[in-house]
Amino acid sequence: MAKTLTFIRHAETNSNRLRTWQGNYDSGLSDTGIAQLERLAGRFVGREPSIVIASDLSRTMRTAEAITSDVAPDPAWREFHVGAWEGYTSEEIMVRFPGEMEAFFAGEDMAPGGGELMSKFRSRITTAFESLVSSLADDDEAVVVTHGGVIWALVAHVLGLTGRSVRIMPPFNTSATVVTVPDDGVPQLTVFNDAGHLDDVATHFGPSGPRVTIFRHGQTEGNVDGRWQGRSDSPLTDLGRRQAKAVTRYAPDMAALFTSPLGRTRQTAAIIGDALDVEPEANEGFLEMSFGAWENLTSTEAATQDPELYGEIFDRGHDLPRGGDGETFTATGSRFADTLEGIVADTGKDLGVVSHGAAIRAFTVKVMGLAFDERNRLPVPRNTSMSSVVYSDGGPVLASYNVAPHLEGIT
Repeated sequence: MAKTLTFIRHAETNSNRLRTWQGNYDSGLSDTGIAQLERLAGRFVGREPSIVIASDLSRTMRTAEAITSDVAPDPAWREFHVGAWEGYTSEEIMVRFPGEMEAFFAGEDMAPGGGELMSKFRSRITTAFESLVSSLADDDEAVVVTHGGVIWALVAHVLGLTGRSVRIMPPFNTSATVVTVPDDGVPQLTVFNDAGHLDDVATHFGPSGPRVTIFRHGQTEGNVDGRWQGRSDSPLTDLGRRQAKAVTRYAPDMAALFTSPLGRTRQTAAIIGDALDVEPEANEGFLEMSFGAWENLTSTEAATQDPELYGEIFDRGHDLPRGGDGETFTATGSRFADTLEGIVADTGKDLGVVSHGAAIRAFTVKVMGLAFDERNRLPVPRNTSMSSVVYSDGGPVLASYNVAPHLEGIT
């Protein structure tokens, strides 16, 4: 059993629209933001969270009231105070306050515009998070309507990246980021930046560049049996085919679509490519991690076949070749990253990739700078879920993870 915490960024404000910084100041929702509220409310039809909390600022309270009339305001979830930066664009701040913006993005412990010291802000959010988790019973869901900077701090905390570089895009307005806390108490970033209820999203801050949307294949017979398929193959189930068709409603336009050459990814890519009028191109760089002698076994069977190797990897945290002659998790992530970097460099355009659960997670762990023993802070993405990265001048940045609004209601 696990506790679930869903963090919603507030709807678009006039300050967001003008790309100006806002901390504790409220500029009111824009016309786009007001329209977003109705879409957000639709995502919560039939859901009954245990509690809905909101930062006590008007933009978050109004957003939360689109979900329920029973909202608990809590100033602990406020955005960080940006002091004299309020109301200025990033470009204006760099002129008026030389060096401050650079220090902020370099991760220095500073107070933007003389406002809130970032270490105190992170401590405030971590305390609020831990207090909320401790107040929930098993299987409870809490919804917290808050701010972009707060979600950034939470992602850093959940992934163990506090004080380190956090390579994520700012969350979209009204997007959902989901954290689960299982029995062992170690939180997991289950979903990041799900804005599937919106037809169009605007990026007000953050890096820019080609966006790559990465799909996991649809459900297979091997998935149903709980087998590590690796380089072996099994066909999509009827549900898997329906999943692939459903995701096309949310798939963005792309200049090209690449796929692992295995049958399950080719099947999925054919469905997506047909809907988007793009011909999939197979590339071995996007293959699943090889499980070697463990191919097509369940985890129980693998542990029985070679308990010593299984224990070294999964109990003692050593990233050894799977099955003794397969691939390591780290090597899988590097292979995927090198392949994708080369393609993006050659095309410079928005792309799509259809790949596999372990490969996508290994790549994401590499992008985020996590160690092998930190990998479980991210789950294996769901069948046909979408994850995305933006290739900025500074390298890939995670824009979303394990997003699957199309799976709601599909059984």
